[in-house]
Amino acid sequence: MALRGKRFIDYPRRGRTGVRRWIPSFRLVATVFLAFLMLLTGGAWAVYASISIPPMNESVTQQHLTVVDRNGVILGRRGPEIRQDVPLAKVPVPTQDAFLSAEDRGYWSESAISLTGTARAVLNDVGGGDPQGGSTITQQYVKNAYLTDERSLSRKIKEAVIAMKISDKQSKSEILQGYLNTVYFGRGASGVQMAARAWFSKDIDQVTVAEGALLASLVNAPSYFETAPKDPQAMAKLKGRWNYVLDGMVTMGKLTKSQRDAQQFPTLAPWPRPSSDLDAQYPYLVEAAISEAQTKTGLSREQLVTGGYTIKTTFDAKMQDQAAAAVKSQITSQLDPAKREVDKYVHTSIATVVPGDGAVRVLYGGDDYAKQSFNASWQGTLSPGSSFKTFALAAYLQAGGSVEDTFDGNSPYHVPNGNTLIPNEGGQSYGDVSVQYALNQSINTVFIELGEKIGMTKVADAARAAGVPVDAKSQNVPALPLGVVSTNPEQMAGAYATFAAHGQQVDPYTVATVEQAGKTVYSHQSLAKQAFTPTIADEVTRSLQGVVTDGSGTAAALADGRDVAGKTGTTDLPGDGTKLGSAWFVGYTPGLSTAVAVWGQKDDGSLTAINGMAGKTVGGGALAAPLWSAYMSKAVAGTPAQQFTFAAQNNQPQPMSPVSPTGGTTPTNGQSTSQDPNQGQTGLPSPPQPTGDSQPSATTNPTGGRTPGTSSDTSSHTTSAPSGTPTGSGSGTTSTNKPPSSPGSSGSTGVSVSGGPVHNGTSDGGGG
Repeated sequence: MALRGKRFIDYPRRGRTGVRRWIPSFRLVATVFLAFLMLLTGGAWAVYASISIPPMNESVTQQHLTVVDRNGVILGRRGPEIRQDVPLAKVPVPTQDAFLSAEDRGYWSESAISLTGTARAVLNDVGGGDPQGGSTITQQYVKNAYLTDERSLSRKIKEAVIAMKISDKQSKSEILQGYLNTVYFGRGASGVQMAARAWFSKDIDQVTVAEGALLASLVNAPSYFETAPKDPQAMAKLKGRWNYVLDGMVTMGKLTKSQRDAQQFPTLAPWPRPSSDLDAQYPYLVEAAISEAQTKTGLSREQLVTGGYTIKTTFDAKMQDQAAAAVKSQITSQLDPAKREVDKYVHTSIATVVPGDGAVRVLYGGDDYAKQSFNASWQGTLSPGSSFKTFALAAYLQAGGSVEDTFDGNSPYHVPNGNTLIPNEGGQSYGDVSVQYALNQSINTVFIELGEKIGMTKVADAARAAGVPVDAKSQNVPALPLGVVSTNPEQMAGAYATFAAHGQQVDPYTVATVEQAGKTVYSHQSLAKQAFTPTIADEVTRSLQGVVTDGSGTAAALADGRDVAGKTGTTDLPGDGTKLGSAWFVGYTPGLSTAVAVWGQKDDGSLTAINGMAGKTVGGGALAAPLWSAYMSKAVAGTPAQQFTFAAQNNQPQPMSPVSPTGGTTPTNGQSTSQDPNQGQTGLPSPPQPTGDSQPSATTNPTGGRTPGTSSDTSSHTTSAPSGTPTGSGSGTTSTNKPPSSPGSSGSTGVSVSGGPVHNGTSDGGGG
């Protein structure tokens, strides 16, 4: 090519001969180099401009749900990955320094990418060698949060470009926080918070210098180091890496030589985590909390289990363990299904509620969640038998009656204006007796006559005021005082807690707070109602004390002699009145209200008699009351033995836990909430409806929380009895994960008409 007689590129060189003709001039070399440099720079800018910061990986944005008890004990986790973000401030500075020592000692002063490290890794990856280090923490964060582990030149280029762009948008502290929350540590844990729990069974802010150094050491080969406790070679390499990290901290000036020498290799938590009896119990509590959290926050189950939320519950893991242990010692350990057919079908539920507060401490609804996921303590519906007489008593006292009033205790009672007869247990007659004596001995005829005298509507109203729903159909049943309604242990424990709290009714609740990323999005607030005057409520308590000291509930007395008030209850299956369907004891101390129910139910959901279970005589006083005592003796151990206080002593009620109706934060659904989750406060006035994807499902309680057991026997958990089943038998659905049915409350009167054997369907009469 020539320009005015000269070539633009003078090559081969004119006017030169020999070898010199083929040696390019300095000008040509410089021109070609500049052109190449411009092309390379332009290409680099083109690549830089073409690569944008992609959305973060779904696995990074999705964090698991953690459910804890009131003391912070982890009850369980739900979600696609075991990961939960923490702010950098929660990570101890020595632990931060350990990661920099292990991965990027010049992090705070150097650029976002390492050209030499990246080049070495690219050449090695392209050549098919083992994975190489050399990436900065920023590059590793980009790979974890935005890219994949693909080994290719294009991925490495993207990593470098995105790292530079990220460093322009985020501070060094923000990038380090992101890295620590996304890096994998083995044992299924991503992020430092879950790593600390998986390797040391503690939160990240509690780890020591040595433990932090070990976490930093794991990043190099997390899956390989998982085997260290059982593989001496892997353990040796892990210790070598640990020493490297600590030595680097000395080099960086973050540890003195003496501090470094004082470090000892930390003890690792066992893995996999050893199973325990509570592994069978905790899932019951987790699912109950998720169900209520959905209702209270308006969040779907998917949002909860993938959004990094923490649900702090009112449950007490230790008390749940004590309930399970009591059932095992008192019930299941004595069952022998191979010897007795009846022992195959025995079920037990326990619920504990804090009076004046509503906080649910225990929901024992089955022996093993893996075998039976249905939690009958709050999801089921079962007739409470004569433990319902307490509400008839409250209604009678409200109407101006006295426990000293006398009624005819003979059997049977002839319901006016009809042919219905209602007997006492075993047909026993007592003559004229006081209401207190009738309560102690659980005399059916007295409470039927008492209810007739004041009107069954008032009995139903008293139950509703205490917290047990009674539908319009049931309130007209002559046998209503004998418990021909559908309820469950949680509702009964909450209702009896109303009397323990001097008439203050508070709906039971299980969720104290819901938090995300350190921020409270929901906090529970109490809504207490004065359901009964303190004088009436305290008179009920005094009367129920008599049941324990002088009546059918003597087996419920606690070994330390502290005050106990309560009532037995049994239900009979349809027939001649000899088939015992269930046994109850509902009672309370000044600080805890607990309901216990034991019943028979076959695998197809139908109720069956429990007579002779464990080879013993059964009943509310002989079965449920001893179980109540065995559990509550452990539950109250180590707490002050308070006595009941009564309004008549000082003309003022003495609430167990005063509630605060004001104050609070605003949850995501915009409702006012309380700032202090430890105040033990109860539901919002109009919570959002459930999203419908709860596992297990539950109906909505208009006062907040979970209410699957309603006053109707057509709840979502029960079906009508199959053809040929006697009315009131309460046959349920065809799964062991279904609720107990409600004997004596399937829309019938629950009693037999004259002619043939009389049967009330829910009698516990003399001995309850």
